[in-house]
Amino acid sequence: MKCIRYTVYMFYFFLVIASVRPLSAGVVNPDISAIGQVFGTYTDDSLAESPLQPKKGCLSLGETELNLDAALNPYFMGAFVLSIDNEGGVEVEEAYASMIRGLPWNIALKAGKYRLNFGKLNQAHPHAYPFLRTPRVLSPDIAKLIPGDESFNDVAAEASTLISVAGSWAIIPSVDFLEGNSFHSEDQGISHAWLAHVSNSFMLGTAECDVGVSATQGVNNISTNTKTAVLGLDAKAKIPGTAIYSMTIGSEYIYKLSDEIDTEGTKYHDNRYGFYAYIDNRFYTRYNAGVLYEQYQNPDDRSGVDRAIKPFVGFAVLEESTLLRASYEYFMSGNSQKTNTVELQLLFSMGPHKAHQF
Repeated sequence: MKCIRYTVYMFYFFLVIASVRPLSAGVVNPDISAIGQVFGTYTDDSLAESPLQPKKGCLSLGETELNLDAALNPYFMGAFVLSIDNEGGVEVEEAYASMIRGLPWNIALKAGKYRLNFGKLNQAHPHAYPFLRTPRVLSPDIAKLIPGDESFNDVAAEASTLISVAGSWAIIPSVDFLEGNSFHSEDQGISHAWLAHVSNSFMLGTAECDVGVSATQGVNNISTNTKTAVLGLDAKAKIPGTAIYSMTIGSEYIYKLSDEIDTEGTKYHDNRYGFYAYIDNRFYTRYNAGVLYEQYQNPDDRSGVDRAIKPFVGFAVLEESTLLRASYEYFMSGNSQKTNTVELQLLFSMGPHKAHQF
């Protein structure tokens, strides 16, 4: 189980010896920051899970995030992200080192446990989104389109580079070698996986645009050797308006192709799609308002399509270290069930890693 970790550590050891000139690196304390959030929620969903209760208000402490990051030397950066749930459980969500300079052809390397570079939103933490929650389409627990638990996160090693093409057009390809536990349970053993992503960044007039393609594959059941592949298309544009207004548009389409084994031992195909799109309008830097729409084939009944529309607003108090946000979600399941959910959020941070706007 730890084979890939040892391989990654040895790779970095020999890489540093072979390619880095001797330099004296200062020993400094890392930047330490904490991000907390409080939710107030009301829903009429009769299937809502604890601590939510149908048609009753709920006040809850969301996930708390502790960040530590620092320059290890002129070539390497290191980072830890610890997640603390509202029951006091602590999880190492991310722990990785990145080699950001020193190699030819703009090559950058990364190794450790981290949120993987699939699409646009998966790499970012939910507190950085303009809306309150991760879209259902990107939740492995809800839509079940991408691998993982709460996000597509694995122990991996990544190589990436930046290629300037012409004018403002740049291509950023990356390849990841994964331990593979995001595709299957850890007690099954080891079966590695891979991920590839290509991002195209360019200017269209005054708009900053980015279009990407993602692909990943891994084994979902080692004993039967059944595999899951996920393909993704993503796009994002930041459109400056006036000195006091700007707009961001983002979208992502995901298609999953998976072989599964049912309880009777029969193989079947679980091929499903999902997508989301949002518009975020920003006023005077501190205010934002927008809407998110998403739909996906129900993981329990592919003939049914679940849909949700979510307007949202936000306000930064003086600076983005304190955010007040609100949203309303109208959810329509494939079995005709309709629910309404209203949420309020207080997001606060201390330290250099602010609860920045996405």
